[in-house]
Amino acid sequence: MSGTLSTKACPELELNRPSDIGSGLGDRHFHRRGHGIEFEMEADWVRFHLPPKSGLVADIGCGNGSLFPVIGIDRALGVDYCAEGLTHTSARFPSVPLLCADAASLPFSDDQLDAITAQHVVEHIPAYKQACREWWRVLRPGGKLLLLTPNPAFCDPAVYDDKTHVRLFDPRDLCAVLTDAGFAINDLRTIGLPWFRGYRGIPAGWRLRRLVTRRLRWLSTLPPWRWRGQTLCCAARRPMC
Repeated sequence: MSGTLSTKACPELELNRPSDIGSGLGDRHFHRRGHGIEFEMEADWVRFHLPPKSGLVADIGCGNGSLFPVIGIDRALGVDYCAEGLTHTSARFPSVPLLCADAASLPFSDDQLDAITAQHVVEHIPAYKQACREWWRVLRPGGKLLLLTPNPAFCDPAVYDDKTHVRLFDPRDLCAVLTDAGFAINDLRTIGLPWFRGYRGIPAGWRLRRLVTRRLRWLSTLPPWRWRGQTLCCAARRPMC
């Protein structure tokens, strides 16, 4: 892995050795995550905003490691609170360091990471304000936070109807939380067109799906769809000073 990682003294947390504390998550998080057009669209957005391929990138709430290939296996670092699930992730990606840790209390020294990805994580964290401050702390000045979370304005409530969600964020709320934590917002949008989930009912719908995906960045900037997509995406940066 590129770069050097320094962790705070914490005996129960070891690189590449998930502890046996924690409880299991749903099948979706550690077995079925990383499939489907929705994931492809989100991965495309993450790939576009990642910094150049050097330094360390922590995937908070990494689950089964579905974003590791997007980030780059040689610079990815997985963090999740579910030790049981991380044993599955370790088997899939044996060369990627893994940490069993709380997203709001990371065992890293200050200014350690070039980027953080948090894909559908912040809405599950009761201490989400503390988590955002913690992510600011462990990023180097100029480091990026790429955060994805369900958009409560999306037309299909099934996207955000989850008993484990503790907070859903509209664009204004998310900006306020991140700026209060010290971040500067670089990009804020939603992705996933409102009609997109019904593509199977359209003749040759899978071809249309691929076409839309390739043109997603351009389409998602148009006024009719900018704030109505299923996923709210925010790229933020820790200022240089």
